[in-house]
Amino acid sequence: MPKTIGDIRLYSVDELSELLSIQETTIRKYLRDGKLKGRKLAKRWYVSEESLADYFRQQESEPEEA
Repeated sequence: MPKTIGDIRLYSVDELSELLSIQETTIRKYLRDGKLKGRKLAKRWYVSEESLADYFRQQESEPEEA
């Protein structure tokens, strides 16, 4: 269950993994690479609902031609 602080809803890596049906390692890679924005608090990563929406609004980068 996501944490709510005021009007901000925060998802942990394991919650996002379950919600999106992708591996936690993939979410952690996206956080490291800056594809998904989050904050680390008390050794745990959290992603706001707004950051998650921003991720899905991003244009997919087109593959480079060789």
